[in-house]
Amino acid sequence: MTLKTASILLCIASASAAPPAALLPFLEQHCYDCHDAEAKKGGLDLDALSVDHGQPEMLSRWTRLHDLVASGEMPPKKKKAPAREERQAFTDQLAETLTRWDASLKGTVLRRLNRVEYEHTLHDLLGIHTELKEMLPEDGKAFGFDNVGEALDLSPVHLQRYMDAANAALEAAESHGERPANTRSEHRLDELGGAANIGKHWHKRPDGAVVVFTESEFPAARFHTFRAPQTALYRLAIHAAAHATDEAVRCGLYVGPDNGKQAAALHDEFEAAPGSFGHHEFTVLMRKGDVVRLRPRLDHRYESFQKKGPQLRGLAVLKLEVEGPLFEEWPSRGHRLRFGDLPWVDKGSTKNRDKSWYRPIWDISSQNPEADLPRLLLPFANAAFRRPADAAKIDPYVQIARRELNEGSTFMQALRTAQTAMLCSADFLYLRESDGKLDDHALAARLSYMLVSSTPDAKLRKAADEGRLSTAEELRAQTERLLQDPRASRFTRHFTGQWLNLREIDFTIPDKQLYPEFSDSLKRASLRETELFFEEVLKHNLSVTNFIDSTWTLLNEPLAEHYGIPSVKGLKFQKVSLRPEHHRGGVMTHASVLKVSANGTTTSPVVRGIWVLERIMGTPPSPPPPGVPGVEPDIRGAQTLRQQLDQHRNLESCQGCHRIIDPPGFALENYDVIGGWRENYRSLGKDFPKPKDLPAHVKNVQWRVGPPVDASGSTASGRSFQNLSDFKKILLEDPTRFTRTLAEKLAVYATGRGMGFSDRPELDRIATRVSRQGHGFRDLIHAVVQSDLFRHK
Repeated sequence: MTLKTASILLCIASASAAPPAALLPFLEQHCYDCHDAEAKKGGLDLDALSVDHGQPEMLSRWTRLHDLVASGEMPPKKKKAPAREERQAFTDQLAETLTRWDASLKGTVLRRLNRVEYEHTLHDLLGIHTELKEMLPEDGKAFGFDNVGEALDLSPVHLQRYMDAANAALEAAESHGERPANTRSEHRLDELGGAANIGKHWHKRPDGAVVVFTESEFPAARFHTFRAPQTALYRLAIHAAAHATDEAVRCGLYVGPDNGKQAAALHDEFEAAPGSFGHHEFTVLMRKGDVVRLRPRLDHRYESFQKKGPQLRGLAVLKLEVEGPLFEEWPSRGHRLRFGDLPWVDKGSTKNRDKSWYRPIWDISSQNPEADLPRLLLPFANAAFRRPADAAKIDPYVQIARRELNEGSTFMQALRTAQTAMLCSADFLYLRESDGKLDDHALAARLSYMLVSSTPDAKLRKAADEGRLSTAEELRAQTERLLQDPRASRFTRHFTGQWLNLREIDFTIPDKQLYPEFSDSLKRASLRETELFFEEVLKHNLSVTNFIDSTWTLLNEPLAEHYGIPSVKGLKFQKVSLRPEHHRGGVMTHASVLKVSANGTTTSPVVRGIWVLERIMGTPPSPPPPGVPGVEPDIRGAQTLRQQLDQHRNLESCQGCHRIIDPPGFALENYDVIGGWRENYRSLGKDFPKPKDLPAHVKNVQWRVGPPVDASGSTASGRSFQNLSDFKKILLEDPTRFTRTLAEKLAVYATGRGMGFSDRPELDRIATRVSRQGHGFRDLIHAVVQSDLFRHK
């Protein structure tokens, strides 16, 4: 027995569950030369591995070792390969141990609502629109998602913020007095502060319309006489027309704060046609104090109007019509849930009520607080806790309210204290799930938070109360119903935002010198393409392979211009057939994905390669060894990143990972930082030629035509490709592999836990079954929901 073998045996002897002894000869013969305490190539030190069940990170390392051997990546090709039977015996026996080990760790973590789920829950529960998630600390992430229990801790800071957010939500649910009047008003650009811009930056026509000639925020085309008086829905109607042109003028509608810290955000866009004034209507959720701005898509400079006068192409704005605040119900559902049928009472001075300055002092009146407290808190607990409550369950909260009353608080204050306590309790903040098979109410919560990111609605609660949800037929019916619920747009937004990393769309700002055509409009359109594409595949149960490659996509005119696809007109998205010369198809060619996988100046095959490995292929690479420097791009263009990576791979410690990471990234090199097609890099180096024959929408160009792009490569298995089209064909040779990857992503998102080694057989069964049915995306979601992974903790 060698010293190395003895050290492994000693480790195994002291462990609670040891790998079979048959593993040792394989490790000794094929692994130790490169992975002992001295060599530890790739950061793997077998001497440091243990099988202590109290160290979950060790399970991850053994799992990585299993996968490297099973895939044939270890031992490396330059070493003597083990016989197939020897390799299979090693991985089979290690798999048995890893399955038992992983199964012992599952179902032990409580899952807290993340801040998005918290906000959606209180919005749906109370019928409010108050921003709450920004009041809460950022959530941690694990396995690519921010709803995984092990990453969602609870600190004293969280509890204080939850109390603040709960109080804000409860206050917003109070419907004081009579229903607010639904008023109508008109506003013009040249009122108040806007008047100073007439003749200097803007032109006022004889018909009263104000013409804006530039997209610049200086001066901002803002309606100074309107600020939202309260948080609610408002109906906005813009009366506008194109000026001094035969073509329509695009314009962005921006709604939001105007406080110097935050800027109004792009809400929507419209096209103003020449001739008579068009009526462009939008229903918008506005926060108290929000303003309305317009930004026409005009490329004139700041001083253009002074030089050329009113014959310049512009946007003529006649007026803004506002209707609101609009309330779907009064009193709100939150008010009814909180106070039942108790009436409001004005406790202000009666002698001043006829004064114009008088403001009521509202309070809830209770003639019998002892009876009303449990009567009101029981239905509130039923809704908040997502399962039926009884008198014993609410008694601690009744006692809290009684103590408040005894200390001199009003009934309304005492009730709010108890309800705040409920919204800060573990029964509200955590999804209560017992180990083993989930009961109907836990199943209802898991399904609802998967598909609508919120608490179960009345129909789902009723099915759970009656014990029907645990049947396969009812679970499928409720899944189908929620997929058709308008709130399922949250599933689209939150799942794609994390699976594809679209939440990071604002993490970098493209360099204006290199990418002057990037805009809020293009960013918004690129996100919308991916979300609409996702919904189209889901709605029609199309094959999930469309996410890898497709013969269609959804575009509007600005995004089609960016892609170089003609004949798409208007701002409305439409389904477009793709041809090979368009170089599009599948989410890897979406501008949204291509932007989040690049920085503001350059693309990186490493970053994009990791993106593809993690999110499409389901094989995340190992982290880089400590002390190895990254590769900094040369934005002057003298050397491409590919050339720099060739030098980087000469480092022995980098070769193994980069032969896996780099090829998918190389395949995407024909797509620039903002998702445009390129055959050459853009450079700021003056030694390169200026671009020629650019599309009409690309203006103010300062960049030069840099070195040619090389998108060819060879996969780790030795398959050569010339471009992304070739690489996608390689991926589609095994469509079940991607179905399996997406099944795992859905399972993590749905259950709030990472999928471990013991979950692999079930994921394999899901992928195989759905693949036999044609890889339908809707079928895949149903298969995940019906699986033991979803129905058990």
